[in-house]
Amino acid sequence: MRNMLALALIMGAIAGLLTGVFMNVFNVPVMEWAIELESAQAGPGSEAGGFYASLGSLAAQRVGLLLGLAVLGVIYGAVFTGLFQVVRQALPGWNIWAWSLIAAFLCFWSISLLTQLKYPLNPPGVGEEASLLSRQGFQFLFILLSVVAVIGAGVFVRYIHESGWEGGQRFLGYAAAVIGYFAVVAIMFAAIPGSPDAIPEWVPDSLVILFRTFSILGHLLLWMIIALGVSGYTRYRERGISAAGNPAMEREMTPASRQ
Repeated sequence: MRNMLALALIMGAIAGLLTGVFMNVFNVPVMEWAIELESAQAGPGSEAGGFYASLGSLAAQRVGLLLGLAVLGVIYGAVFTGLFQVVRQALPGWNIWAWSLIAAFLCFWSISLLTQLKYPLNPPGVGEEASLLSRQGFQFLFILLSVVAVIGAGVFVRYIHESGWEGGQRFLGYAAAVIGYFAVVAIMFAAIPGSPDAIPEWVPDSLVILFRTFSILGHLLLWMIIALGVSGYTRYRERGISAAGNPAMEREMTPASRQ
């Protein structure tokens, strides 16, 4: 577990690159469709695409997407490490595969899916540049509080186990953790302002649905690669160390060497 952070950061970068390939194949064409519609709506001689158009050529945008997701993957790897430790302490006795998958699900839920429910991802051409900073600020606050709420629930579950609660008392403790968490989420949804920008009429519903679907699938893919990569490599390394430290096991793994 000592090298968990370094491993998660590396897996995060790899996951970001692989997710970038996925997004380039599936979501970039949807973004191009949105930019074409915006250009047609704006009329000849107008610059469409906003931020995306300022990134330069299509090839540069695709490479930028890969690099940006690699950096995001590193950040996600650090967050995954923190929630992994919370899950491991809240659920002692479980194995690394379960800890990793639960941590990845909590990361996906609190950072990606829940945030998209509050701040739906929109394709190019949707949203005013004047409200960009305020939207991003409130979105960051929402993500931060969402992660804190998940950590708080995990710490409370750990307290239940360490306190030795049994039977009905433990059940009530679990219920209090779930109810308390969703109460905090409800307060967050009500108190933090949402996005003020409406989707223009010229943007087809199918385009928005495709963009949001591929975007959230990309987030899910990123979290799953980090979780499976960390747990898989850790198991592989543990087996290698066990085999190296146990000559009998090593002979069993290589029976041909005895012939």
